[in-house]
Amino acid sequence: MSSDLCWQVIRNNHANLLKKRNVSKPFSKEANNLKNVNSPRYNGLCRRKVIGIEPASGGKGIIISHKTAKYQNKPVKNLVKTTVKAGPRRALNSIRRFIRHNSYRKDLKMAALRRASAILRSQRAQPFKKSRRRTYKAVKKE
Repeated sequence: MSSDLCWQVIRNNHANLLKKRNVSKPFSKEANNLKNVNSPRYNGLCRRKVIGIEPASGGKGIIISHKTAKYQNKPVKNLVKTTVKAGPRRALNSIRRFIRHNSYRKDLKMAALRRASAILRSQRAQPFKKSRRRTYKAVKKE
């Protein structure tokens, strides 16, 4: 089935669709949807080539998942997942290299980099803030 026909079938009704009142564009929570928007460009179900970025277990690194052409009729084997636990710069460069060298979808490059950057930023350790103690003189004045 072509991706356009598949999109026409699932466009208005599928299990991962989130429709809400007063929201013009419904959201979608399916895997490999980089922006979680219900649109044919970012859809992770119908396209033959999709990229998914998700946090790795343990809170360190990211998982890059993509579809292969070899197992198109076998959905379980179709997704290939690669864990990148290197630092943020190396992880983002590996995404850039993957898209460039595999002739993958260039239109998803910035969306993939932004999602990976947000995930890696959320995994950073937060700096410990010291609580400021009030001096004896300041307490005595009150």
